[in-house]
Amino acid sequence: MDNFVIIDTAQDTSGQLDCLKKVGIQTVIRYYDHGNSPIHPSKRLELGEAQALSKNGFQIVVVYQTVQNKKSDFSRNKGLEAGQTALLWAKETIGQPSGSAIYFAVDYDAPPIDLENNVIPYFEGVQQVLQQEYTVGAYGSGLVTNTLKERGLCSYRWLSESSSYYGTRKAQESGNYELQQIYVPNARLCTLDVDFDSQNPAVTDIGAFTLKSEIAGGTF
Repeated sequence: MDNFVIIDTAQDTSGQLDCLKKVGIQTVIRYYDHGNSPIHPSKRLELGEAQALSKNGFQIVVVYQTVQNKKSDFSRNKGLEAGQTALLWAKETIGQPSGSAIYFAVDYDAPPIDLENNVIPYFEGVQQVLQQEYTVGAYGSGLVTNTLKERGLCSYRWLSESSSYYGTRKAQESGNYELQQIYVPNARLCTLDVDFDSQNPAVTDIGAFTLKSEIAGGTF
């Protein structure tokens, strides 16, 4: 797709990096999770892929998501668990640089009552675990991401592609976001199922990283 330099995908990109580079992709958003599934057998970012992305000059952004598409997926205890799982994977397996971001998904149109009773406690748990090591980002509606930012529970806001969600259109129009997902039906790129994303032109930092050369296995 012309003009897009950021994609997110639930598939391993390792075999398509030359193609992605040729079409102008600069940043790849990938997933942390408890593990893979039959539906998404390569959803979780592994060290080898992170090394390959870094060696080839791509910026990496990561988002933690198992399901997170209903209110019962969110509570303080579940936030503590998600934060711990993400922390261990980022630090012990991937070698993600300290201070970079891990986004956490709220993949439904959470109404205000769910936000207060479920989502905010979840992010309080996440923040408690990650605050000394990584910066927290949030994926979701304009209402969710901006409320979390106002409460000091996230630093980066990634708007989901659903512009009809609570507060999303307002956030887009006012520029209150760092990233936004762009709806493109049945999007594919370099044989990968992808979503396209754009960075707010007013911001320079989205919490992206590349691995240090000694972790990535070479000089670059």
